[in-house]
Amino acid sequence: MNNIRLGSMAILTAGLLLILTSVKVSSQEQEPAADSLFLFMETMPDSIKTGILISLCEEMKYNSPETAFEYGQQAIELAKNLNHPHLTGKAYMAVGEIYILWSLHDRALDYLLLSLEQFENTDCKQELAVCCNNIGIAYMATGAYRNAHLHFERARDLNRELRNFSQIVSNLMNMGTNYINQDSIEKGLSYYVVSSLIADSLNMEEEEINLYNSIGQGYHKLYRYEDALQNYYKVLELLEDHPNTYIRATTFANIATSYHEWKNPPAALKYAQEALDLSKANKFHQITWIAAGILSDVYAVQGNYRLAYDYLTEYKNISDTLMYAEKAQELLNIQARYDLDKKEQEIELLSRENEKNIKSIQTRSIVIVAIASLLVILVTMILILVRLNKKYRQLNLILSKQGKELEALNDQKDKFFSFVAHNLKNPFNTIMGFAELMQRCTEAKDAGKVRQYANLIYNLSSQVQKVLSNLLEWSRLQRRTFEVRPETIELSSLIKDVMEMNNREAAKKDLHFELTGHEYVYAFADRTMITTVMQNLISNAINFTLPSGKISISCRSADNRAEISVADSGVGIAEEDIPKLFQYDILKTKIGTGENKGAGLGLILCKELVEKNGGVLSVISEPGKGSEFTFTLPMAERTGDEQMEIRDIGQEVHNIMDMLLAEENIPSGEALTDILSSVAPAFTEVSKVLSRDNLEIFAESVTETGKKYDIPPLIQYGSTVNRLIRMHQIDQIIKLLPRFKDYLNILETKS
Repeated sequence: MNNIRLGSMAILTAGLLLILTSVKVSSQEQEPAADSLFLFMETMPDSIKTGILISLCEEMKYNSPETAFEYGQQAIELAKNLNHPHLTGKAYMAVGEIYILWSLHDRALDYLLLSLEQFENTDCKQELAVCCNNIGIAYMATGAYRNAHLHFERARDLNRELRNFSQIVSNLMNMGTNYINQDSIEKGLSYYVVSSLIADSLNMEEEEINLYNSIGQGYHKLYRYEDALQNYYKVLELLEDHPNTYIRATTFANIATSYHEWKNPPAALKYAQEALDLSKANKFHQITWIAAGILSDVYAVQGNYRLAYDYLTEYKNISDTLMYAEKAQELLNIQARYDLDKKEQEIELLSRENEKNIKSIQTRSIVIVAIASLLVILVTMILILVRLNKKYRQLNLILSKQGKELEALNDQKDKFFSFVAHNLKNPFNTIMGFAELMQRCTEAKDAGKVRQYANLIYNLSSQVQKVLSNLLEWSRLQRRTFEVRPETIELSSLIKDVMEMNNREAAKKDLHFELTGHEYVYAFADRTMITTVMQNLISNAINFTLPSGKISISCRSADNRAEISVADSGVGIAEEDIPKLFQYDILKTKIGTGENKGAGLGLILCKELVEKNGGVLSVISEPGKGSEFTFTLPMAERTGDEQMEIRDIGQEVHNIMDMLLAEENIPSGEALTDILSSVAPAFTEVSKVLSRDNLEIFAESVTETGKKYDIPPLIQYGSTVNRLIRMHQIDQIIKLLPRFKDYLNILETKS
């Protein structure tokens, strides 16, 4: 009977989806057909209706996410009323996936974790695996990489039980991407390689293409250009008869970039030209932009300045197009997210009103029945009504308080949008004015004016971009669900990365960067937040420092605190204006001179981010001499021994392997046989699956065998692997394995 009911439900769902697809033929026919569809659904059992709503939500989430969102919410309510864990889990997961599409990952996590809770009470391992993978994606997007890794691992283990190898490939790819996002590129590459081997064995061509491109990009980040190119050429081999011109153009651009950075101009020129031709024919603007930039650089190096100038002009034109498209999309996303929030609130209010109406009807029915049938207990009923009245008064007080809170939030929202309009209206009007002037100068063929106006438009666009970045970061801080995710970070490398990002802007004003202080200072803080703080402080220093000035950045440890300061030789700040730097005012602009004005949120944002990480931000300034902004962070607990072990591990292992491969240390007889029979199989398992369990077994086998036959280098090798396992340095362990394979090959030859 259950099979028959499930079959019937599947047929009905498929039929209704077919009807829904057919009613999209014309807008005039859609409304009557949709009304008929939902009238027909009203006659069905709630379980079938819930399944149909979930299917509609999943079908429409890409083309009409708002409609899909409504269907998902209806499905959640029906499934909860049915007390059906499987349907409730699917409904929650469908809504969570819509939030992922809109990049609202915090809310996506709320729904996906509820979905996981429901699936835990069922035997649906396949849905459980999909849910864990989605949760990992959401955590990875929010920067919670540890949680992301745990959920990707669980999804992989479930798919192993189900022997769902295609999903295992996806899980391993996600795990690799998660490590690369943490700048652990070698760890990420190890997962990509394992994933590519599985994809190759299953003839998953599209997955192989994506993996080889990702592996190539990983090697590129490690400056291993030859390895990167090998993977890109594998992509071209797989694309030999493939129609996907976008991936082909992207691969040509990747190859050109690697050759360009590897200082091979002829090869870079060849592949950049192929990428340009293919991308221009198919209007792939991003790839055209990359190829034009490479061609301009190469021709400039070769002395062909005419072609270099032509491609540089094309590069800048595409840069402007991409920038305006990106900003327009950001504004559309803000509006869409606001609409989605509003719709969720409307659905929640309707649900509450419905519950209140049901309670009110039940209360009235109880009163009528009681009065009609039990006049004897009239006094008791009066007491009950008095209690209910008291309860309603309490509820009214609560609702009144909540109403005031909502009014305050609404007022804050209105101020926020007024603030956005105030800070973006004038720059956009100015950009449009300069664009119109540039158009007229183009018609008049006045190249000097065109360049002047283009430079002004670019500077204004950069200002708008900084305003938007600070606005979005500030709005994130105001949300109650905001969470600080501290980790151990090495500050000097983080500062160097931010300096590198600002080198171009500093060069425009001939500014000199200077970094002083300790080389290794470790803090315990949120990496993304501290990067934002440094970006704002350095950007401010560049804006308010006169040309040919100097910006000094120092990083040191003092009183068990990490201390970072950014000092400039700029215009400085008057003493009476310093307290105003950290005061929030919608109509206020940043204190400064000339064109150096901003949205007024940068330093407020820095102060809030530093305080959320347990630090303090302070400023010292004098007009005409410059300013110095200093902030502190908690120090991370990290011993000097750990740092030395990680730093010198390459030389240590090199020395150990030299001793192992020395002729006097090559074993024979029983020792040789024992190593090949016990250590070699453990090494083979590690080579197949690089897991912690396999590594621990391998290290223990090496150490015990070395002790048994008194082979000191073997003991040292096993101890080194064990030490790195305890320190979670899997990327360093990968460096140990290749030469040990050479050692085993020598032993096999001798046997």
